[in-house]
Amino acid sequence: MVAESTLKLMFSAGEASGDQHAAGVLRALVQRQPKLRAVGLGGGELTAAGAELTLNYGELAIIGISGILKQAGRFRRALATLTTELISCDALICVDFGGFNKKLASRAHRLGVPVFYYICPKVWVWGSWRAAGFAKVCDRMLPIFPFEKELWESFGVPATYVGNPILDYLPEPKQPGDSKRIALLPGSRPGEIKTLLPIMLAAARLLKQQQPRLRFVLPSATEEINKLTENVLCELDDRELVERPGIGYYYPAIQSCGLALVASGTASLELACLGIPHLLVYKTSPATALFARSVIRQRWIGLPNLIAQRSIVPELLQNQLTPASLAGLTTEFLSDDQRRQQQRTEGLKIRESLGGGGAGARAAAVILSGIGAADG
Repeated sequence: MVAESTLKLMFSAGEASGDQHAAGVLRALVQRQPKLRAVGLGGGELTAAGAELTLNYGELAIIGISGILKQAGRFRRALATLTTELISCDALICVDFGGFNKKLASRAHRLGVPVFYYICPKVWVWGSWRAAGFAKVCDRMLPIFPFEKELWESFGVPATYVGNPILDYLPEPKQPGDSKRIALLPGSRPGEIKTLLPIMLAAARLLKQQQPRLRFVLPSATEEINKLTENVLCELDDRELVERPGIGYYYPAIQSCGLALVASGTASLELACLGIPHLLVYKTSPATALFARSVIRQRWIGLPNLIAQRSIVPELLQNQLTPASLAGLTTEFLSDDQRRQQQRTEGLKIRESLGGGGAGARAAAVILSGIGAADG
């Protein structure tokens, strides 16, 4: 039994969505263990929830193989720093960020620190053979999709389905927004924003020439994303092209739109669950794209398509993604009311399939039970 006064947990969340989901777990843990101390890797959300961060994820938020190679030294230093902190921790809670967290989990395993994995690596995309490596170093997986539980258990690691955390904070779906308002959501990582936002803005300029009444909304979910976005806007001198709602108005802003252009990631699943029609885009380095093509076992990369196992959301990827192609597909989608409504219906079905909220609280209960800590 771990004494309440000594309970110390490490979180490892390497990007904005993971930081947000980790914060939900931490808040639930603190409700049950008020004296709990949280440390580790994260961002503003974990800090606001009460964590004393060892490192901020901003230095590690990269994309793909080429990014990892460029930042290898920074990764090694971060692992060393967190490993030193791990020695005095009662458990490690990994949140997404599989490449880094697998190495950190291995170190925790060697130190005898229990490892819980929340927002499990999507091995069902990359190939289930990758699950074996994670299963060897994790004590329990906390999957957020129902079908993941059986997959992880087949590799010999206990798994508890806790529900999907986006339902803990997403507002209820509303009626479709204004079809003349288009949300631009270029991702949360620096590399994503620097690569995708200029393409989205160039497409917006083309669309504006064809349909002057269109309005483009560029919201930011966090202060970190807002700063990155502002930097790109200033470099391109495109501030007049977009509306910039405040950070606290992220969901009202996107729900006011009838269509969104979004980077692949959690935001696409959020849009689907809100019933907001959208087009999914992504572009990364040629080296990363080549590696991905060699190992990905799915036809799609968007979460709504992967969950449904069919094409619900159109995807423009790599060389397919240009300002002209994005503007063309957007025009096509805006002119097809039936297609937008069908995507909305399919998205709301996905929301229903994920169950209700409370994922953070259920994950917290499993973690405390797993380390033998009673409620405070």
